[in-house]
Amino acid sequence: MLRNKVITGLRKARADFFIAIISEARGNPKVIWTQLKKLMGQHHSAGRSIELDLNGKLTKDPSEVAVALNRYFVDSVATIAKGFSTDHVNVSSVNTMEPAFSINTVSEIKITGIIRSLKPSKAKDSFGMDSTMLKDIGSSLANPITKIVNLSISQGQFPSIWKSAIVTPIFKSGDHHSACNYRPISILPIMSKVAEKCVAEQIIHHLNNSSFPLHPMQFGFRSNHSTETANCFFIEKIKSLLDKRGVVGAVFLDLRKAFDTVNHKVLLSKLSNFNFSVEARQWVESYLFNRTQTVRINNQQSDTLSLSTGVPQGSILGPLLFCLYINDLPSVCPEAHIQMYADDTVLYVHGLTKTEVA
Repeated sequence: MLRNKVITGLRKARADFFIAIISEARGNPKVIWTQLKKLMGQHHSAGRSIELDLNGKLTKDPSEVAVALNRYFVDSVATIAKGFSTDHVNVSSVNTMEPAFSINTVSEIKITGIIRSLKPSKAKDSFGMDSTMLKDIGSSLANPITKIVNLSISQGQFPSIWKSAIVTPIFKSGDHHSACNYRPISILPIMSKVAEKCVAEQIIHHLNNSSFPLHPMQFGFRSNHSTETANCFFIEKIKSLLDKRGVVGAVFLDLRKAFDTVNHKVLLSKLSNFNFSVEARQWVESYLFNRTQTVRINNQQSDTLSLSTGVPQGSILGPLLFCLYINDLPSVCPEAHIQMYADDTVLYVHGLTKTEVA
């Protein structure tokens, strides 16, 4: 009887603990999901040893596993990218009726503010620095960082040393011994994020104050937009269509390795549709090209491999560039309703019968 009382008391205390944490999250979905995963026992696999099946032999050697995963991450993307054609790509001229978008240099005050706004993190980049460290010494580094960022903008060149990513493999689901069941989480040089933030804010200001905006049905990585607003809009739209009687048919698209397979030539050509100047496109081109990555497992790193496609995941500018990349997707399906959240897209149509919808 006493044992059962203890067990019941422990379960209640545990439930009350998580309920209190979720309540304190005040609707922040990231905090809520983090706590729910802890409650369900779903913890990150980062930092744990990984055992892979390599040519029919299981190995836990961190060096061998890191090399194998890095090769898989790069080759799997290259295989998909081979199917993309760029023969039809043409760069349109800048609209001279409106001022073209150019990247402006920034002040030291601006850089200081961006450093302070960085989210604290202990994830070490390729130089052993993290955002927490940068925030602590930001006042001392603001001046040289400002000079480097402005030099990058004025010369149209993104520093090559800021293009190296440290990749941590995270297990998704399925067979733990298969490389295809791990996804790469990239840690970029923290200094690069300061420069990215400067440019991203200027691009967003241009999109919001010109006649070249993002599609109104793009809910990803935009201020005042979120998964909640996307879900609410979708549900209300479906309800309004059903009020007209009939049925609604929907197709949900989840693009495979969407960020990793972005074709640089196609993306740069589409930037002209948003009235980017030649100098702005040159800077973005430098930002995208000649990037590298290495996989780190238990302090063991693989060799460095080059990336020929994609926008950097884990970056500040990458998701915004991806939204520009797929902004014209709705024009391909003009007869369907469409809603996007970065690479997640839903297309739906209304009809009187299932046959009509299909």
